[in-house]
Amino acid sequence: MKEKLKERLKELTSLVGVSGSEQEVVKYMKNNLEKYADEVMVDPFGNVIATKHGKNAGPKLMIAAHSDEIGFSVKNILSDGFILFNKIGMASDKVLEGRKVLIKGSIPGVIGIKPGHLQTPEETKKVNSSKECYIDVGASSKEEVESLGIGIGDPIGYRSDFMEMANSDYICTKSIDNRMNCAILIELFSQIKDLEFDGTIYGVVTVQEETGMKGAFMVGNRIEPDYAIVIDTIPSGDTPDVNTERDLPIYLGKGPACVIADGILPGLLFTYSHPSVIEIIREQAKLVDVNVQYTTLVGEGYATDAARLSYSGKGIPTAMLVVPRRYSHSPVELVNINDALGSLSILENVVKQNGKKEIKFV
Repeated sequence: MKEKLKERLKELTSLVGVSGSEQEVVKYMKNNLEKYADEVMVDPFGNVIATKHGKNAGPKLMIAAHSDEIGFSVKNILSDGFILFNKIGMASDKVLEGRKVLIKGSIPGVIGIKPGHLQTPEETKKVNSSKECYIDVGASSKEEVESLGIGIGDPIGYRSDFMEMANSDYICTKSIDNRMNCAILIELFSQIKDLEFDGTIYGVVTVQEETGMKGAFMVGNRIEPDYAIVIDTIPSGDTPDVNTERDLPIYLGKGPACVIADGILPGLLFTYSHPSVIEIIREQAKLVDVNVQYTTLVGEGYATDAARLSYSGKGIPTAMLVVPRRYSHSPVELVNINDALGSLSILENVVKQNGKKEIKFV
């Protein structure tokens, strides 16, 4: 299963699916989920809904991963053939210059950087913002750029190879957030294809999570599940530039994490995981002998689809099961595949036990 999950991740991270332009990822997810689900539909905004019916009546469980990645879009094409761009999502200015990109998923370009030989002492210390950067596609005029099929608003994503580290359990590439969980969702449906369970399982692939969690709200209103688990990634704090114990006690290789509470600002995109759904995760993790890292991440610029999903419909009891990754929102995100395997094991057991625990607040 480890190698299968790696190969799935490699295929998914090779696709460019910037928020709002997730078509290639949506096609991939639809085509692969159709092999295992009873029904698969794509709504008008691009959310994928795969349905698997159990043997007996029972609760509706929604397991949701988002398809989009952070990136950029074409803002303007200059007369000399250079391209200006906007950010789509929380891309860091620190990792812009000197990076390879793909426009519209296939047209190569590079974000230019002034030669070090010509930089002033002040320029060597300065981080240029996206508004000060430009993309070079090797064209000498606006007309030549347009002849490549590039136009205003076209999506731009990082180009980053799929790299196994010396310890091959560690994988580095772009868009591990959240293609890791897209891979998990497909493998979960593969595992439960012939499984006997109660109720109905909805495997959902949401759009536009990186720009406001819009897809989750749409699908929550459509399905109105009895409860939901959002599967995503989370920054790990186990690097020298983070005070791990004080700021973010999350580690690669110590299992998936369950986020008890998160929020970008008090009252804005703030989420408490539902106690019954947390308990389901806790119980099933124990049964399959997977360590779970429990955490809160409030006021640190982190939120997931749970922020919108939990109050869609009539209110949906929701919890977050997330895979740690280093170097968030960069072209070199790093994951330990064993943490993803742990999450997959927990989710499979949650499906097996669907309906065995009552979802209640008191």
